[in-house]
Amino acid sequence: MSDQLSLRLDSAVPNLPSTLRPMLDRPLPEPFDSPAHLFEPIWGGVRALAFIAPAEAQGGGEVTFVTEAGAWLDPTPIDLAALAARVAARSAVLDGEIVVVDPDGRLDREELSRRLAGEPGRPLAYLAFDLLDLDGTPQLSLSLERRRALLRKVLRPGDELVAVPAIVEDGRALFAAVAAQGLSGIRARQRSSPYLPGVRSRLWRSISVAPAGSRKLRPNAGATGSSPPLELRPDTAPVLALIARLPLGLEDEPAAG
Repeated sequence: MSDQLSLRLDSAVPNLPSTLRPMLDRPLPEPFDSPAHLFEPIWGGVRALAFIAPAEAQGGGEVTFVTEAGAWLDPTPIDLAALAARVAARSAVLDGEIVVVDPDGRLDREELSRRLAGEPGRPLAYLAFDLLDLDGTPQLSLSLERRRALLRKVLRPGDELVAVPAIVEDGRALFAAVAAQGLSGIRARQRSSPYLPGVRSRLWRSISVAPAGSRKLRPNAGATGSSPPLELRPDTAPVLALIARLPLGLEDEPAAG
């Protein structure tokens, strides 16, 4: 854990904590409501940390991904290679999932598998929902609310990188809407939760619309939730249209103190 929380700095360019691994949730059979939680939709794509390597200027860093299983995606998918241009930082580590959506904004598992195997097709997108490191400063000990506020601050939304706020308290309503729209499930995360790399914690719970095993992708599949902001261009209209049908909104997530 010590290498995950400390960074070696050289000159003015921060290094990345390359040993970071995704924090994992514990499943629950039924949705619930709670003012202590933020609730997010789960698309069911490939869970991955996005590492934006240090650069002398914002937007210039090389992008790599490490999956829930700890494997690096090699090579980095060409659609996501310029992800750094969408983050106002010289280096960063994001948590999210890689997806390909169909015309209705739902995950297309077969197309995603083909794209990750190097075949051409519909564009990949990265749905970010957490920020672990920013300009060489670890954010792991901050509360979830504060990390999400920082994520919204530095994110420059675009076709290949999207993120949306969670909904507070109304987990049952979000679960019903997610099920109706054909998504994988929801994640409930305690608003005060720190980020515990590689730990499966009760601070994060997931509720699947279908049995968890039925939505796993191969290889190195995972599932997480997130969604895009209002400034996105029309290219990602299917995702935006689906989000508009879910009970999510900028006003629902409290500002971090």
